[in-house]
This record gives sequence, C-alpha cells and structure tokens, in this order.
Amino acid sequence: MDLTEIIISKSGKWYWGTAEMFRRNILNILAAHIERNDDGSFCIKLGDDVNPITVEDVPFLASGYVQEDDGTIKLVFHDLQEMILEREQKIFFKGDVPYISFRWEADTRLSRGVYWKLSDFFDFRGEEVYILPPEVAGGVN
Repeated sequence: MDLTEIIISKSGKWYWGTAEMFRRNILNILAAHIERNDDGSFCIKLGDDVNPITVEDVPFLASGYVQEDDGTIKLVFHDLQEMILEREQKIFFKGDVPYISFRWEADTRLSRGVYWKLSDFFDFRGEEVYILPPEVAGGVN
C-alpha cells in the first residue's frame, strides 16, 4: 500500500493528495498505526509496510469532549481515537494554540471548543498551565 500521498493538514483533516479523507473508521485504523521516526517525521506502519506521511503540524486533533456521569473526561479525536484524562496534563502552547501529549510530547492539538470545555479544570502554575481532571483533583471541580 502506497500511503506517501497522505497529508494530515494543520487543521487536523486528512487528505489523499487533494481529496479529503472523510471515512473516520479508516482514519482510525491509519492513525492507530502512526509512528514517529528519529528525525521527527511520521510514517504509517501496517505490518511490514512503512510509508511516510506528511504532517503539517501534529498528527492528532482533539475535536470532541465527553464528561461521563462519574466525572471521567474523555477526549475524542478527529480520527476517532479516544483519550481518557486520568492524570494531569501539561498544556503546551505554540503561539496561542494549545497542545497536549497523547503518544509523544505535544502531539495533539486541542480544538478551540475542547480547550474552553477543559478550562474548568485548569491549574495555573506560574507560566505553565495543566489540566487537572476531577478524579486527580479529588473531585474538587
């Protein structure tokens, strides 16, 4: 399979050449197999096939937010991967754009809506900002 035409745009959308890839179940499979090379570039490894991809910013975009009845916070990514916030998360800023760490440091951009939803759980430490989920904060939030 030749995946060299895959681009993950700065907006978090996936493209095959100029055509947007919209089948999220396929994106989920591909995203689950993204690996980071020693030089900082990315590839998709499926079995013995290793194919480079172009990532304009970061490989993941947290575009959805769910707070379960028990207070658990789950982020849903554009590619349908999910991340449960079970521990504090440092927010990294590139300019005014917020990022968190999913598989590698600062590899996941937070959509504006997700960022503002999470703002209820911010813990400011000088110049740094952390997300402190309710179960970590002892249910204070």
